[in-house]
Amino acid sequence: MPRAKEIRLSQECRLKVDNSLIMETPLKNSILNMLGRKKSVPVAILLIGMVIALLGCNETEELKPEFVEPVAVKPDPLAMLVVGEKGVGERIARQWRALEDGELEIIEISIQDFIANDFNAPAGKPVDVMVYPPNMIAELVNRERIRKVPTDLIQSSDFNKLGLLKHFRVSVVRHEGETWAVPLGAPNFSLLINSKVMAEKFIPSSWSKMGSALSQIAQYDEVKPDEFQFPAKVDMPLEERWAAWTFLARAAPSVCNRGKLSTVFDREDIQPLINLPPFVEALEQLKSIASERSYDLDPAGVFRLMQQGKSAIAISWPSVAFDPNLNGQNEGRGSGELASDRLNPNGDAASFSVRPLPGALRWYDQKSGRWIIRRKSDEKRVGLIGFSGLVASVAKGSLNEQTAWGLLKWLPDKAISKVTMAESPVSGPFRASHLGEMMRWTGDWVPEASAFEYADVIEQNHERGVVLMFPRIPQASRYLEVLDLAVRRVVAGEADAQAALDNVAEQWDEITNEIGREGQRKSLRKVTGI
Repeated sequence: MPRAKEIRLSQECRLKVDNSLIMETPLKNSILNMLGRKKSVPVAILLIGMVIALLGCNETEELKPEFVEPVAVKPDPLAMLVVGEKGVGERIARQWRALEDGELEIIEISIQDFIANDFNAPAGKPVDVMVYPPNMIAELVNRERIRKVPTDLIQSSDFNKLGLLKHFRVSVVRHEGETWAVPLGAPNFSLLINSKVMAEKFIPSSWSKMGSALSQIAQYDEVKPDEFQFPAKVDMPLEERWAAWTFLARAAPSVCNRGKLSTVFDREDIQPLINLPPFVEALEQLKSIASERSYDLDPAGVFRLMQQGKSAIAISWPSVAFDPNLNGQNEGRGSGELASDRLNPNGDAASFSVRPLPGALRWYDQKSGRWIIRRKSDEKRVGLIGFSGLVASVAKGSLNEQTAWGLLKWLPDKAISKVTMAESPVSGPFRASHLGEMMRWTGDWVPEASAFEYADVIEQNHERGVVLMFPRIPQASRYLEVLDLAVRRVVAGEADAQAALDNVAEQWDEITNEIGREGQRKSLRKVTGI
């Protein structure tokens, strides 16, 4: 064997031989002495081979450290501000305490007080996390109240961004191209149909067909005519703070179309468009079809009428939170359990179907000032998003930022959210996995078939490429307050639709001038509301 080959050992093996425990004996010196003498090389190679055979060329015998149990670190105490929604904070705190051993102080404030307090916590209390309606994101960003969500959180497998329904990951939680919050759910306006009164063929697919639907209701003849007769009107939420959103849901398909950027404001000069023909037509129809009791109804009140069989057609959505017996049913039960009792004494829920809101066969182009008929292949329905719901952000002044981000990643978890958010009247399914568990969100006081029809409505809304979201510009809430009051005045018969909306446009201009027209124009061009 050539000498070079005899003494050529891999550096890895040589090092392991030199450093092994066995080489701390006299054998080490003997081998090294033999390597220094040419005649002793074969013997040295033989000895080294024996050592390598015992130790192995690719393994080093090392002392293994004792296994150390991982130490569970308790999360830092956090303070969470909840805006406009009572109850959800305590449900979150219970789960955070039980599952993560974390302390969570809940601070609640109404929407009106939060706005009046310049979007601050009451008495200037320091908070780590904020839970609030999604239409406030722009206000909080502009006032530097919240932090931008890190990309690594959004992309993490625990957060599972792709599991979110479309608009909860691309629209609801974003502002000016950045993500500022995580979603906690939102409802979808739906058309509720009393199956006893209206046949399938009369369910209106467009607002222009609503008149035929109401005529069908008017012709409904009960077996016992002395009993309750269904009003040939639509029950809808027109209570204070809901009237503007119901109106926008009606107007949406008339003012939105693929490729159209301007909706309630002109994108170029922020001139109000709210008094143009499509809005006037929508408000006039709303006044003519709304039931008298709608003026005092919120979404919960509307839905209860339908569930009790006292409404023929309505605009609202199913929710377990609308069940007036919910608190009594859940008393003494775990927070994850569903109520099992029905609202109706006989145990039978009313039969009704849940459908998407009607669409429009034409839309108005404000640039040309004319109506354009949609082609048969065009989508005639438009979704309204961001009008309600909840999102969560880390507060700018948080002193426990790391734990706060951990809470933000934890909150939208599919298992956690269906326990903490399902009983909120302003929440709703926001993950694809939620749609398979609709009874968790609607409660079993709603027929199962109706619950999954609502799931279809939600899925369809998130598949649509055209939606209406009120522009997220500074002090958007002021514009909406003016619109809300005007809609209610028209519905109450106190004002004409055109005159009322002309007045809204004038007040909107005043608000814009007060804030700064150029600044508002720049904000609008960044967020068009589409």
